[in-house]
Amino acid sequence: MTRFLRRLAIASAAASIPLAAAAVATSAVTVAAPGVSSPQCDPHVYSHCVTNGPQCDLNWSRNVWTGECHPQPAMPDWYVVRPAYAPPYAPVDVPPPPPPPPWAQQLQPRWDEGSQQWVWVRI
Repeated sequence: MTRFLRRLAIASAAASIPLAAAAVATSAVTVAAPGVSSPQCDPHVYSHCVTNGPQCDLNWSRNVWTGECHPQPAMPDWYVVRPAYAPPYAPVDVPPPPPPPPWAQQLQPRWDEGSQQWVWVRI
């Protein structure tokens, strides 16, 4: 049992040496080049990225590790925005709710997924 643990310790130490060397080498590269900085966002200028700023525009994406800020990619051509009146589970082409009939003046229109139509329910 002692031989096994000794061999396991030697093997894990030998395997961790390249990992430690890589960690030291990459940290030395980032420390050795302080003048080279990636673009970061200025908190006072939300329209574009500048250097030496701590945060991005709220609509931009930020890489936490490098501090880079990039605008969100454009929406693809196939994406259709859901209408404001449509619930999240309704299809994208759902028609707007019709005006309430005379007997349903106090009821709310709700999309019924089973019948694919608007129904009037008491809320």
